[in-house]
Amino acid sequence: MIGQRIKEIRNNNNLTQEELADGIISRTYLSLIEKGTVQPSTNVLVKLSKRLNCTVNDFMAEVSHFKYNNFEILREIGHYELKVDNEDYDVVKYFIDKEYELIEDVPLPDSGRIHLIYARYFKFKGDLKRTKLHTDKALEKLSTVAVNQHYVNAVLLKAELLMEDEAIDEAIDILEETVYLLTKFDELNISDIKLRFALVKCYIIFKQYYTAHRLIEDIHEISSRLSITYKKEELKKFEMLLLLKLERYKDVLELADSGETDIDIMRAYSLWQLDRVKEADQLLKAIPEPDKEFPSIPQIGSLYEELTGRLGGL
Repeated sequence: MIGQRIKEIRNNNNLTQEELADGIISRTYLSLIEKGTVQPSTNVLVKLSKRLNCTVNDFMAEVSHFKYNNFEILREIGHYELKVDNEDYDVVKYFIDKEYELIEDVPLPDSGRIHLIYARYFKFKGDLKRTKLHTDKALEKLSTVAVNQHYVNAVLLKAELLMEDEAIDEAIDILEETVYLLTKFDELNISDIKLRFALVKCYIIFKQYYTAHRLIEDIHEISSRLSITYKKEELKKFEMLLLLKLERYKDVLELADSGETDIDIMRAYSLWQLDRVKEADQLLKAIPEPDKEFPSIPQIGSLYEELTGRLGGL
């Protein structure tokens, strides 16, 4: 009880475990106290109470931490979802420190949203093990209700992790399944676009260019009906790459209205394929070499190398 009460007062003071423990005990030891694993000495309790601006007797009061109502929890979840959306990850540690996932009576969908916040935070931190753990927990709990934006976000993160593991077929399966589930609803929304956009990336890796291009056409149609745009510039690059792979070089040139490196490479490649060799060579000489380690779209490096090999002797 003392540990839970210390945790409650700490949270009410917006302090992390590190901030409360600093100079008194280790953060790990404080964590054990709050979990009830160890019993703190009177000396430690006095020091903690001073930092928390309370008395030792306050630690003996009835614990109310685990009696938050759903409205308060939902408000917290929504607040930190926005923080993650805005990539304000530094403040998310305060949310994680509250350990809402340990509250037994939190509804499963809300618990899923909590785990999704954790997963996105640990993805940013580069902690792959905990990212995968919380992503799977989020999917498990969010799957208990009808498909919604939170479930879709969890699916997108799961697909991203699978793609990083080169499990492209598994990524396609979970994305296609979610697209199918969304078709049961009459209204289109941004989720329909996001899922198809992720599928485009997968099918390009699989070199299924016709399928990927069909999905881009679907994205254009849905975007037009909803009057919204989603990753406009990146989508254009993918569309140009697919048109190029489908040997629709004139269509590539119609889309190539930017001086960006990737677009100019595809432009030059199309000019070369259309026997406009001098124009392609002039353009190629003005293009900086693309980043080999972190290409913005797949296969752009191989296109550049092929072009320099073909036109380099002119």
